[in-house]
Amino acid sequence: MRKQRRFLRSIISIHLLLFTAGLGSLSATEIWIAPQASVPPSPLNRAVDFLDMFDADAPWRNAAHVIAVFKLYGSYLEHAPQDQVDKIVKNLNERHISIAVEAGVMNSPKAIKPACGGPGVEGYSTTARAKMISRKIKSAGGSIAYVAMDEPLWFGRYYKGRPGKQPGCRLSVEQVIDLVMPVLQAYREAFPMVRIGDVEPSGVAYQPEWQNETRQWLRGLRERLGSSLSFMQLDVPFAAGPPQVSAARRFFDQLESLRAERLVENIGIIYNGMPNDRTDKEWIDSAKSHIELFEQEYRLRPQQAIIQSWTPRPTHALPDTDPESLTGLALYYARRSHSGAK
Repeated sequence: MRKQRRFLRSIISIHLLLFTAGLGSLSATEIWIAPQASVPPSPLNRAVDFLDMFDADAPWRNAAHVIAVFKLYGSYLEHAPQDQVDKIVKNLNERHISIAVEAGVMNSPKAIKPACGGPGVEGYSTTARAKMISRKIKSAGGSIAYVAMDEPLWFGRYYKGRPGKQPGCRLSVEQVIDLVMPVLQAYREAFPMVRIGDVEPSGVAYQPEWQNETRQWLRGLRERLGSSLSFMQLDVPFAAGPPQVSAARRFFDQLESLRAERLVENIGIIYNGMPNDRTDKEWIDSAKSHIELFEQEYRLRPQQAIIQSWTPRPTHALPDTDPESLTGLALYYARRSHSGAK
């Protein structure tokens, strides 16, 4: 009888350990990484060692162990030769890192020169581009786990345009949903298990009726997709100063309410430096200060931390032992979180 009791206590202890370990893994912030990537002669930025990341012995082994998702830009995948995509997918598969694609998803108007929106405005794309990106990933033996929509609510609903540039259409929320669905469906046809998420700027929180319209946006997408958005990631233009930081806090608080309503599963924050930082160290220091601001001073608890750049800095993604590299910043975040800095 005593042996049976000891055995039962042992079984219960093991289950409790497994349960608490599971809770710990669920509470940990998921780390994403997105280095600059482009195909020359594109004017877009590119980390000088971007393709080196996918060598078998690339020096980011420790960072790779804590990174859950690698976000690739759709603009890069559209123009990248297949051999580059093959190399990327093979390496990420071997590292067991999921692939996300951040891309425009608003289907461009049929008119060659639309009066508003279309190719001249960020966030627009076509179903043909979505199919091409999907085909390249699939041909490489990969799978797109996540599609991160490139700010469709902002560029479809609120964006007015810049002087001398193509104006935004300022559509209704329902009209924006109508535009994104064909492109999202193209990704879903290629990858039925793909999760759909959104990236939006903190400036949304300055718009009239933004709270109601954000709820309308998420509800409408849930109805059309058949499931809630996997995530909403905040893009904060830190260079615009304290007002944008305040807007980001308002947006985050609203998203927490919407998450409680099961309209979105996860909230993420994109951590980066300033576009005018002159050195890699300046950029990394700026990014670290933004992490401290949101997670230490304001005590925000995002489910996702996205270490991302599209500016000239940092010039290098490698090695993760270099505190001035992008993988070094990802490792810094992981160690900071593990140490209980939050």
